[in-house]
Amino acid sequence: MTGDSGGARPRRLWLRPGLLASLTGIAVFAAACTGGSHPASSSSSAITAGAAAPFVYVAGTKSDKISEYSASPGTFGALQPLNPSTVPTGPFPYTVGVDPQGTSAYALSSADEVSQYTINPRTGQLRPKSPPTVAAGSGTAAIAFTPNGESAYVVGNKIYQYSINPATGSLTPKSPAAVATPPNPEPIAVSPNGRYAYVANCGGCGYALRKKRGTTAGSTGAEKGTTKPSFLLEYRINPGTGALSPKPVATVLTGNGANWVAIAPNGSSAYVATSANGGSVWQYTINPITGRLTPKNPETDIVGGSAHNIVVAPNGKNAYVIGVRSSKVSQYRINVHSGTLGSMPASSAATVRHPEAIAIAPNGRSAYVTSENDGMISQYTINPVTGKITPMSPATVAAPSGSLGLAVTP
Repeated sequence: MTGDSGGARPRRLWLRPGLLASLTGIAVFAAACTGGSHPASSSSSAITAGAAAPFVYVAGTKSDKISEYSASPGTFGALQPLNPSTVPTGPFPYTVGVDPQGTSAYALSSADEVSQYTINPRTGQLRPKSPPTVAAGSGTAAIAFTPNGESAYVVGNKIYQYSINPATGSLTPKSPAAVATPPNPEPIAVSPNGRYAYVANCGGCGYALRKKRGTTAGSTGAEKGTTKPSFLLEYRINPGTGALSPKPVATVLTGNGANWVAIAPNGSSAYVATSANGGSVWQYTINPITGRLTPKNPETDIVGGSAHNIVVAPNGKNAYVIGVRSSKVSQYRINVHSGTLGSMPASSAATVRHPEAIAIAPNGRSAYVTSENDGMISQYTINPVTGKITPMSPATVAAPSGSLGLAVTP
């Protein structure tokens, strides 16, 4: 959105919710974070010296570039642009994803290809691989990876599947190169055990029209209340080859306007953020043996604001949902026994207008939200005990207008 890739916007991210849900906390703060705001570094100019992981990458649809930032523990996770602060990519880059090893980044664009980059482990700067792109289908909207970093899946008019070279990080199409999906697929997530992939479609939505440069956000079929059903599809992943099953092995109904799929780090629950009916999160229990999805009780959690993206904290205790209409990010506690979300937000914070996607730092103490039109990224501190989300100081950093998907290195 991806990722768990993206917007009412062209659709999403991720991050690997896939991406987001599987981030592991390997970064460490230099000082304890108690959940309050912390000042960013006094220097707002682009930096190279002193840049430190984790690194954050943001796809800019209006600039055809990827913005690069450091989220160093030395700045309490506050974003600092790298120098150079951007790298060129394909036209209308929709989202960007980072592999589980944090060594490669991949951007999806309207050129029906995937741009691939090597991440400098010291500076975080992106360098195009050779070849710099690989072919993909039309309407690419999300990317996800297996936890072992050996396979990548790109959702477009089909699901395109690739092997990842362990030495170079370059993508090579598998055989077959793609598997079919129902109409209008977008968000994808891979289970933490690497055995299943979940893809949501929207039977009554026409998102392909939103992925062209120059179009503006408007009401989708989901937001208008389409009667065509949408599904969450389960694909089995071959443990030897990483190839997906030729068709879904199981399907379950989900809400229209599915924007993002997130999976709990323990692999027991899945959540789908949808824009239909004002915004809701559909929640499912995952069978640990078969991967089959069963709706929880209650099946949905009404969150309002046109739920646009959801991410689960690395410790699995909280989920964070952004609402594109409400311009808020809200924290929902996750029941330790049932995996259901709390019925009311435990905390909320304002975002920039038209929020697109959310990502959490691997240590779980910082979060970042992109904006489709405002030219800013919102940044937050997350209390490690309560999960409360609080704007940093400053609350935003500059980014190119039209920023959609984002990804954080593990």
